Amino acid sequence: MKVIKDNTLRSKHVILAFTLTALIDMVSVSLNLYQNSVLKGYEIGTYDSDRINLLDNMTIALGTIQFILFVTTIVLFIKWFRRAYGNLIRLNVSMAYSENSAVWGYFIPIINWVRPIKTMKEIFLKTQQTIKAYSSNIQMDQNTGFITLWWILYLVNGGIANVASKQMNRADTIDAFIEANNIYVISDLLDLLAIGLAIYVVQRIAKLELILIKTDTSLSLIDQIGSNPEI
Repeated sequence: MKVIKDNTLRSKHVILAFTLTALIDMVSVSLNLYQNSVLKGYEIGTYDSDRINLLDNMTIALGTIQFILFVTTIVLFIKWFRRAYGNLIRLNVSMAYSENSAVWGYFIPIINWVRPIKTMKEIFLKTQQTIKAYSSNIQMDQNTGFITLWWILYLVNGGIANVASKQMNRADTIDAFIEANNIYVISDLLDLLAIGLAIYVVQRIAKLELILIKTDTSLSLIDQIGSNPEI
């Protein structure tokens, strides 16, 4: 008999990864703003080229850390998402996609603009519906606007970050570098908002999953939940 698999640890891991990413974003904002002040000071002789080179090296190092965290967060998030979606399939809930198709919806161009919203809403709503089948006391929450807002912010931030990268690559004056840094600051601030909403999404669904485990008394193998580490 198939049983749902515990997703608690994965939700904690992805929230931790998001939190670390948010902290690095805060450092990035501070560094970019400080770098702007140094660049302006360099023009009037307040700072020398050694300070500029030091900040450039710090920016490169921070960017590397951001990239590593970004990849790590994606891996952890997809593992969490896949289990959340797959658990509903294992409970014979009618879902719009297979487990693999739901995951690939995050990576296929064009499709990944809309499918992540659809599948995340599906998890949020159908987990509630499944709980209600066992316990009619639950009050259904049909408001999924926070999921839409999260994904819109994520996409918009991706576009702004791309603009910032292009601006930085073609910058050949101090003013151009400062402008690129300012765009990066906007990108990091939007990323902080997107991360906050992402954490909220994960927390909301994680709470529902815990309720589902507690109310789904028909699963005779409930004590085996989480014993299988496979995705």
